[in-house]
Amino acid sequence: MAFDGTNLMSCGEAGSTDRIYVHNGISVTISNSFAAPASGPKGLTYTGTDLISADRPSGVIYIHDGISSTIQSSYAGPDAYMSGLAWDGDNLISCGYNSDKVYIHNGTSSTITNSFSTPGSVPYGLTYDGNHLISCDYGTNRIYIHSGITSTISNSFAAPNNDPSGLTFSGGPL
Repeated sequence: MAFDGTNLMSCGEAGSTDRIYVHNGISVTISNSFAAPASGPKGLTYTGTDLISADRPSGVIYIHDGISSTIQSSYAGPDAYMSGLAWDGDNLISCGYNSDKVYIHNGTSSTITNSFSTPGSVPYGLTYDGNHLISCDYGTNRIYIHSGITSTISNSFAAPNNDPSGLTFSGGPL
């Protein structure tokens, strides 16, 4: 999931109809959708200019041109099973459940400047609230509040349902 300041964006896998959806505000109403660049969209984030998506089966990260199906660039992500993306205002943050790591990129590039282990074994979503990285884990069914963008966990709580995946931050309550 991602949020552009006005609209929620989500993605879904459905065989040959894998899509990225732009919601009307934060609602169930879809104002636009387009084909995902590959067959397993699992992570979305928004840089303030461009949507970034990740493909779980291939591990590829895609930089879109704005919020569209047009791809500016793509590269192999640091994990074969990319499962979450976040944007901290300067750098892309990604995670994968093959390595159980969080990766800090240099801007939107493939260059990794730092990495650390996730608190659980199946990380499946990331977001950034302006101060703290927030992650969720499919294996532990927990949501974790990190201390800044580090492996240190300042708080965690049970997800409201089993198998949490996808997080975004709209500036209000999580």
